[in-house]
Amino acid sequence: MTENAPDFLAVQQQFSAHIRNPTQAAPTEGVEERRLNIYRELFFNNIEGFAAGAFPVLKEILAEDDWKQLVRDFFVTHACETPYFLEISEEFLNYIQTAKQAFLPAFSYQLAHWEWMELHADIAECDDQAEPLIGIRLSDQITTVDCAWCLAYEYPVHKISPESMPSEMAPSFLMVYRNEDLEVGFIELNPLSYLLFERLEQNNQYSVESVLTQLAQDQNMDSSIVLKGGMEIIEQWAAIGVLKYVTKA
Repeated sequence: MTENAPDFLAVQQQFSAHIRNPTQAAPTEGVEERRLNIYRELFFNNIEGFAAGAFPVLKEILAEDDWKQLVRDFFVTHACETPYFLEISEEFLNYIQTAKQAFLPAFSYQLAHWEWMELHADIAECDDQAEPLIGIRLSDQITTVDCAWCLAYEYPVHKISPESMPSEMAPSFLMVYRNEDLEVGFIELNPLSYLLFERLEQNNQYSVESVLTQLAQDQNMDSSIVLKGGMEIIEQWAAIGVLKYVTKA
């Protein structure tokens, strides 16, 4: 490198800063505007495409200019901690959690999290996907598989659309799972079945009867009703492959 040659790292940083934020960072000297414009559009459109693919409902409920402003702000201000394209959606989700744009609805992060869960369920590594259990008994010890998640939101995120925007909080409880055919599905739960899923997820030694009886006691409910209803729910969950037997140590 000659004495007057620009430092390569400095040039690289100036070039990337301009690509990220062309209105605030000066372009690199010696690069024609036509080429710069190609890079500007290519990088931004790639990021926008990943965000739109992962969060289609969030994009749909926002005005086009607001969506582009949101993606641009993410592109400019968010320091991504991963170089992998598949993880851009998670970085965008992290950005939404603290985004301050006035046009974002109060439920934006929860909606984005719900949309991200579909992608997460699709690519998550799960080594214990279970075959459907048949003929579960009260004495069986069962738990949940890794590819099943139970989520609680303050809004009905699974029902949000441009035609259905929540005006107030309305808690929703949802299960997301990936079955043995590698298909992602979801089930809407009630508060009691949500608690049941949590108990089974944490279970490593108790029988179904013990789990349901304890749940009934904690909720001040008739144990016979919880046993009957709980077994029906467990059989439904077993049929879609989200339950497995507790592994003995």
